[in-house]
Amino acid sequence: MVQRIPLAVGLTLLEICLAPTPVAGADCAPNDTVCQQLENAKQSQADNGRRLQDIQQSLADAQQKATQTLAYINELKAQIAAQQAKIAQTQAKLRETERQIRLTEAEIARREAHLQVRQGLLAQRVRAMDKHGSVDYMELVVTSRSFTEMVDRLVIMQDIIRSDQRLVDNLRQERDQIKQLRQKLQGEHDQQAALLKQQQDEEAQVERTKAAQQQALDYYHQLEAQLEGQRKQLEAEKARIDALVSQLQAQFDAQARSVGGGTGRFGWPERGPITQPFGCTDLIGEPYEPSCPSRHIHQGIDIAAPYGTSIGAADAGIVSLVSWDTCCYGNHVLITHGNGYITWYAHLSAIYVSVGQAVRRGQPIGAEGSTGFSTGPHLHFGIDYNGTWQNPLSYLS
Repeated sequence: MVQRIPLAVGLTLLEICLAPTPVAGADCAPNDTVCQQLENAKQSQADNGRRLQDIQQSLADAQQKATQTLAYINELKAQIAAQQAKIAQTQAKLRETERQIRLTEAEIARREAHLQVRQGLLAQRVRAMDKHGSVDYMELVVTSRSFTEMVDRLVIMQDIIRSDQRLVDNLRQERDQIKQLRQKLQGEHDQQAALLKQQQDEEAQVERTKAAQQQALDYYHQLEAQLEGQRKQLEAEKARIDALVSQLQAQFDAQARSVGGGTGRFGWPERGPITQPFGCTDLIGEPYEPSCPSRHIHQGIDIAAPYGTSIGAADAGIVSLVSWDTCCYGNHVLITHGNGYITWYAHLSAIYVSVGQAVRRGQPIGAEGSTGFSTGPHLHFGIDYNGTWQNPLSYLS
């Protein structure tokens, strides 16, 4: 029992184990040009597939980075829009503060002018009182018709002077308050101007970041275009190579039919008890198959026989793969029979054939063994039809 994976459609078994041994053109018979051309084409096909996979991965990476960069640019645009909204608000506040400062300065000038007028009037009255007190005081006494009138006239004059003085003091107080208001407004103006500069600097920084990200996005778009061009070239080359492989494979298939293969009827490669049948199995080491209740499937049958028992070709055909590994199948052989049929022989202790060799039905191709991952001497025998594993018991006679 071994861990198995599906066989690829065609002449070769691809990716059987972690590191399958490639079949080189040198394994073909020296005079089998079709085999050599096919193996070279398949090698080119594999190389092209790897290059195409690398390009596709690079393209996917570039597209992912472009998407991420575009998302970041959109985020930066949103930040810039929000910052511009803040700047607009700050500019509006700054203009309003400047307007208030101009109005306050005009009010200060008006109050200063009013204060000067009131101070002038007060000075005139004081001078008049001084004049009455020092020069014309006797005249004020003489002209008064009574002592009470004299006192009243003096009191009225002093009240006028005191009223003017209070008015002047009030004007000075209001002027000082307006000056304090102007200082406060100027402080607010300076703060708003500083905030505006900070916001503008932040906007400029985000703009620089956006510009750098835009350059990166342009680079990724250019890279995408280059990779897309390379991908198209590789896909065109792949199509050409695939067509060549199909053509050579058809010739190989025709060679197999020409030696009598492709009938769909197979003989037993060896006789012995079947230790594991084809189909769903509980063995965890077998390939995954979701349609099975156990989720695992055995892709052939295991036939037990003594170690070294000769293994014969189940039908006439052309040997299309000779390979070996230590992890899974050990020594194994594939034979192409034509009309979409391929047989598989694994765990051999010896191999008697080479790639490109024509074999007849029943011809020994190897010996029973237990190479690879095996619990004992047995042959794993499988039949593939057009890329799908079949139950060999439905074909053996």
